[in-house]
Amino acid sequence: MSSQLSFGTANAAILEKIALSQRVAGYLDNKPAPGKRLAIENVARLLAQDISQQVRESLAFELRNCTCLPYDLAARIATDVESVASPFLAATNAFTDLQLAGLIPHLEEHAHITLARRKDLGDQSCMAIVTAGGQNPVSYIVRNEALSLQSEACEKIVDRFGANQRLMDHLAQRSDLPLSVVEAIIGKVSVTYSAILTDTYEISAPMAEEIAFKTKHAAIWTQVEKASPAQIHAYVFDLRNERRLTDDMTLEFAGRGCFNFLNSVLALEAEMTLGEVRQGLYGGDMRAFVAVMQKAGVSKAMAHEYLRIIKSYPAKTLH
Repeated sequence: MSSQLSFGTANAAILEKIALSQRVAGYLDNKPAPGKRLAIENVARLLAQDISQQVRESLAFELRNCTCLPYDLAARIATDVESVASPFLAATNAFTDLQLAGLIPHLEEHAHITLARRKDLGDQSCMAIVTAGGQNPVSYIVRNEALSLQSEACEKIVDRFGANQRLMDHLAQRSDLPLSVVEAIIGKVSVTYSAILTDTYEISAPMAEEIAFKTKHAAIWTQVEKASPAQIHAYVFDLRNERRLTDDMTLEFAGRGCFNFLNSVLALEAEMTLGEVRQGLYGGDMRAFVAVMQKAGVSKAMAHEYLRIIKSYPAKTLH
């Protein structure tokens, strides 16, 4: 009997607090005098910290449309569990764009997703989500056609999630991308969405192919630029096996001074050791140079380009 009485008393106390949260929201909506308002806000602060989740859920729901809430109270609700925070964040205008942007790094993913789905999310808050949020909330941002994404936000998305083709495909469907972003993702999206970019942004097919080509080279370059000779050799081996290795790529990387890449390509094609290739390329003997080119099956025109690049670099920089 005593346990039933205790349970009933607890339920009654929760119901009283839920009713109180409704009255508090009503008072705050009516914009009471400053002195009275402070007292009501303090009651709301206590309810926002109540041990009962039901009470906090009720308060958050009732306050979601209040436009004038103290920051600490609104932030307390926004950082609560999902059932408390999400209904509030989906509707509240209690934060300025700057305040919300500052709060976003401290929110959970469910809160990021709720905000990313809003049609009125500010530019600074968008930027905060694409900077601090994970793949899911950023995907919602990208697919939210009501939002106009700023160039900086688009560039951040590409920088963080450029390897995620699905997300890049979603980004390609937008009609408000800066040309620099279009150029950055056209080589990262599927064929279907590459065609969409070409049509939407009126890019000629040859230009689209050239941009995609450069983009793919850029992705490979980031992996070999600071790699060790052994790492580069392994990477060239994989590229060759995957039939992704091209003369243009080799020429471009050699032109950037990555002679380890050139050495590995020629060694694999000519079935020579790296030491033999280095001696043939940089030893100063033209006959040895020609022999390496012939064994590797390099055309005369391409061999001439390799020789021109090698001569343009000081001997001490050649590997």
